[in-house]
This record gives sequence, structure tokens and C-alpha cells, in this order.
Amino acid sequence: MATFGPQFSDDDQGRLELSLATPGLVDVYFTPSEARLRAAGRVGDASARVLLLRFDAKAETTTIFPVNTMPTSARFLQPKHDPIISIALVQEHSLATIIDDFDDSEHFVMPKTLEDVQMYLNECMPSGFTKDPNFGLGLDRTLSFIIQALAKIDGVEHLRLTDAKTFDVSRVDDGQTFEMGFQLFDELRRGADRFDDKARASSRKKKTQLAYSNLLHKIDKDTFPLKLFEREPDDIAETIGRTIVDAKLSEKDRAAVIGLAKATVRSTLNTQRESVIKLHNEIELASLDELIAHIEAKLAVKTTELQWQALFEANPFILDMAFNVPVLLLQGQAHVGGKKLSGGGEKITDFLFANQLTDNLAILEIKTPATTLLSAREYRGGVYGPSPELVSAVTQLLDQVNHLQSDIFRLKAFNPDHRMESFGVRGVLVAGLIPEAERKRSFELYRNALGGISIITFDELLAKLKSLRTLLARRENR
Repeated sequence: MATFGPQFSDDDQGRLELSLATPGLVDVYFTPSEARLRAAGRVGDASARVLLLRFDAKAETTTIFPVNTMPTSARFLQPKHDPIISIALVQEHSLATIIDDFDDSEHFVMPKTLEDVQMYLNECMPSGFTKDPNFGLGLDRTLSFIIQALAKIDGVEHLRLTDAKTFDVSRVDDGQTFEMGFQLFDELRRGADRFDDKARASSRKKKTQLAYSNLLHKIDKDTFPLKLFEREPDDIAETIGRTIVDAKLSEKDRAAVIGLAKATVRSTLNTQRESVIKLHNEIELASLDELIAHIEAKLAVKTTELQWQALFEANPFILDMAFNVPVLLLQGQAHVGGKKLSGGGEKITDFLFANQLTDNLAILEIKTPATTLLSAREYRGGVYGPSPELVSAVTQLLDQVNHLQSDIFRLKAFNPDHRMESFGVRGVLVAGLIPEAERKRSFELYRNALGGISIITFDELLAKLKSLRTLLARRENR
């Protein structure tokens, strides 16, 4: 067995002593070697003799009192698993047994000699426990996570493993003892072994990959072509676990998750179609929630036309709702009266679109939510005329439509990469907010009387987004 800490000679063996406390109750004491006592400065110290084991035949219990045997530690000869003082093993065969030669029956025997104690440690101590008294017994170092977890529970000083439980746990003895089943303990132990084995295998593979990439590939790229690191099946699932806490993910983690999803989405559809569709729906909902919140925030402050143009360009699907048909963005800040859409024209529109199905062109002009839509003064009998701002914006849009229709043949000739038709160029103006109260009637009468021009307000676009969000949420909950 490996020795941790200071290394001593062959005489570094502690001493065990048996003490028959009462009939059916045997205590085993441990005294470290002289070498360790000298290293700790405790030669001749009577308190260096500590209780290590207790065998209780009546209770069919073996109790271990793990002790720190590292002389350089400030906790030398104190509880090894502080705050856990003892570990009780309560099971049918927790004591040493012998087999009758005549009928093969088993029965308990209490240790009477040090050889009996050593036999128990070697043959009867459960897996997951240190068996060498010179290392203070207790749990293997690989199971320290169990002690660390129990240390978070105030008042727990003892651990009891019992075959009376399976996978359940409880606190007994006024809360001082944490009780768990051997089955659960073995599950934890085997799980820890699997994790350690996988970690070691992964480490070896990464080291091999590191050497291959930096030594072999660099010296001869043809003989040793670059290889990708291959993961074992279920490696990612076990690494992530069942619970994912988003707040703990770094930007590199998020990028890796997105990259993995993108790389595997097509193959995953074959076996995880429902999950992929749910993920897609969740992405749509999250994107809509973010966009809705962004628009609401912009509506609450003063904004410029350029800011709204940037938002629409980053989220072009909003414009599908503005036109009520699927459209394709041809050019932002398009020159509609010249040769090239990207420059050299006389008239500039915010966005130039084409219907994805008919190739018919459409122009979008964007103002701001602060644009006044109606005159401040009543014309007569509850009727309000359009504001000068709105009239000017509509006239500007009509002028752009006229130039586009007049120059369509030249535009098509100089922009062969774009499919464009002018069957009836449509103009859309996004401006202002729906007027209040009795002014709504005047606004609706005016905009519905316009030919070839549609006016949609910013709060109407927001309402359409919210309706779409509600529709998607209902689909997700079905």
C-alpha cells in the first residue's frame, strides 16, 4: 500500500492492543510507531494510544474510529474524518465469521488475538475502506466526498452503514448519527470508481492527443495527419449530469454547447426528433422574449431612426409581419433611382424588399415612435387631419415608389443578382403610435384611404410580436 507523507524505514509499524471491555465487547487500540511519535514530538506521550476499533457481538456491529496518523499534521491522532468521529458497520456479517467443517454453517467469532483482528481487516472489512491501521483506517481517499457532504450537516458526528436500509437515509440518535444503507454506499463507491476510471482514461487520451499533435504531426504532417479527439459514448451526458445550472456556464461552455448542437442536429433528429423540435421552439420563444423586451425598452426612451433601422435589420422577420407576406431584404439604405442598389442613386429608402414568392418589390421607410400622426387641432366634428410630419413621410414614400417604378428596367439590368419585378410596388411606413381615444377613427380613415401605401405603428408591430409569442407558447404546451 502506498504511504503518504513522510517516508520511514521498515520499523514504521504501529502497535495494536486488544482490550476485553465486557463480554461480547472488544476494543482495539492503536499506538503509532516510534518513528512517527518522534516526528510528531510525542515520544512517551501516554495519550498517543487511541481507540481504533470496537467489536460488539450483541449489536452485531463493528465500529471504526478513523484516526489521522500523519505525524506532520496538526491533527495527528485526532479524528481522521472530522467532524465524523466514528463509522459503524451494522450488518449480518459485520464481524469475523468461521465456517464449520462439518455442516458448512457460519457463525460469529469475536477477535481474541491480533491475528484475528488482522484477519478481519483483510477479509471482512467492506470495500471502500482503508484496511491498514498505520493509515488510521476509515474511508478510502476516493470517498472523501462522502465525508465532505456530511460535514455540511450541523451536529452530525457519526456515520452508520446498515443492511436494514437500501437507498434511503436518515438522522438518528438525536441527529448526531447519519444512517445510510450499504446498497447506497456501494452505489456511491462504484460511481466514484467509474468517474475516476473515466477521468484517468480521458487524461491518457488527451495526453496522447497532445503528444501526437505537437510532436508527430509537426514533424511529418503526411505520415501523421491531424486527428480529432474522440469521446467515449455517454461521455458528454456523464460530464454534464442530470442538472444544468445555466448561471455556472462560462462563455466557452455556452459556445461549446451551441457548437455541439449545431454539429449534431441533423443526426440527432433521427433519434431525438421531439427533443430537437422542443429545443427549436424554446429558442424561438427566448428570441421573441428578448426582442419584445428590447422594443419595449426602446419605446420607453427617445430613439433615432438609425437605431430602429439597426434593430429591424438584425431581426428581419419583424418586417414579414409589417408586410403580412414573406419578404426578402434586398438592400438596406437602397438607392432606388440609380444604377446600383448599393450606391449612385438619387433617392434613398431605408429598406428595399422583394416578395419571396412573386419577386414584387416593396419599400419600407422608418420614422420614430415619437412621430406625430395627427394634427393637434380638431378640424371639425371630431375629425383630425394628418399631421404635417405624416403627410411629408407619405409623400416621401410615394416619391420613392415613383422613382423605383420609373427606373425598374435599369435597376434590373445593373443588379442581375437580384430578382425584381414592379407589378405594383408597395410602400410601408413604420411611424408613431396609435392615437388615443377619438383620434383613432381619424387615423384609421386616413391610412385606409391611401392607395399602395400602408402605415403601421410601432406599438402595432409590438402587439404582433406578442401575439406570435402567445401562439408559439400554446404550441409548446400542447
